[in-house]
Amino acid sequence: MVQLRSLAHAVALIAIAAAAAVPLARHKSDPSHNGFNSNTNADPALKAALTGATSYNDRQAILFTNPPDASNITFSYINNTVTDGTGGTIALSTVNNFPALIGTEVAMAIGFVNPCGLNVPHSHPRANEILTVIQGKLIGGLILELNNGNTGHIVGQPAPAKGPIPQVTATLSNYTGMLFPQGETHFQFNPTCEPALFAAAFDSSDPGRTQIARNFFSNMPDEVLLASSGDLEVLDAKRIAEFRNNIPTAFAVIMEECAVSALHY
Repeated sequence: MVQLRSLAHAVALIAIAAAAAVPLARHKSDPSHNGFNSNTNADPALKAALTGATSYNDRQAILFTNPPDASNITFSYINNTVTDGTGGTIALSTVNNFPALIGTEVAMAIGFVNPCGLNVPHSHPRANEILTVIQGKLIGGLILELNNGNTGHIVGQPAPAKGPIPQVTATLSNYTGMLFPQGETHFQFNPTCEPALFAAAFDSSDPGRTQIARNFFSNMPDEVLLASSGDLEVLDAKRIAEFRNNIPTAFAVIMEECAVSALHY
């Protein structure tokens, strides 16, 4: 089972592993490079009309111009993972590519997780998520919120606690779901040699996705990154530059941990 330590160190280690594994994890010519399959060319006129609709009757008139045609309220979740050795892909419907969701406060994703695939640590800033495995097995992980009431060195008060941030994990098999609260860091990992499939529902039509490793190694000054990670000896300006260009956008492959974990599943 994947064990993540403190969040800052975990982010650094994930980036290090990803930088080293890029030739195996994905190819730049691979259509699943970004890890997502979504049509961003939604009809802007339809989006504008639905945004301005003031009643359900207005919405209905906009969506169903030619009954019994229901194409405006259907969405195809397609698996676009085509290259062996990639971690997986997600087909996501939101207001950005499925205008019918405007005003509904719901969104949906179908995830195709390849053997040894990791849906890298991320969060959804505007939505709770409930994820259900419908084929195969996944390990779901959630990093707990650290709340010790002391976030700085205050005279006369205990020093902030260091060390690992607690996490909870669960092995999800067919039709088992797991809740990931809004804004909390989480991940899913396929520890087996068979592909896995999940469905995820969100209580926002625009849930968003924040990549923890990519955010951490973004355009912040190198000195900020070094200080924030505890001045790890493995980090320097050259290594940080490598991370910024090689951190996976959504999925990665964990080969060593998968080979060990697969023996138990």
